[in-house]
Amino acid sequence: MATSNLDYCGSGFWVRDEQAEVWLYLLAQEAKAVPDAPEWLAGACDDWEMQATTGFVGFVSSCLDEHLGTEPARVALALHLSERVLQQLLAWTPAIPKDLVNSYGTGGHDEGFDADLPVEPMLACGRAFIGLLRKELPPGHDNWAC
Repeated sequence: MATSNLDYCGSGFWVRDEQAEVWLYLLAQEAKAVPDAPEWLAGACDDWEMQATTGFVGFVSSCLDEHLGTEPARVALALHLSERVLQQLLAWTPAIPKDLVNSYGTGGHDEGFDADLPVEPMLACGRAFIGLLRKELPPGHDNWAC
């Protein structure tokens, strides 16, 4: 199973591709729901959805440096959206139904889930992502979300 490194401002964490893809897909859906979204968020949303659904085996990226930079308002909005995704994941506990998660199209056209997706590893990915946004992960270390 392939893994990708989600990074921001010199820090990052490793996560299984399927977790990164589902996380970014859900984050993109939250971004789409922002009324009067700023242009940068629309671009980030498109990128996150593409990263989630193309099938970049081992190369899934959140492109946070590109989309957020170090602008506090952008980081704050990304944190808010991430917290909303965490709440959605908690609502699905213990697992995202297989039919629902397969409807996302994550991993590319030939990928799919043959069972419900356990939520706990997704929560670990989300918490690490939030830690990354808050700059709580130490730079230069091989941090693992799961």
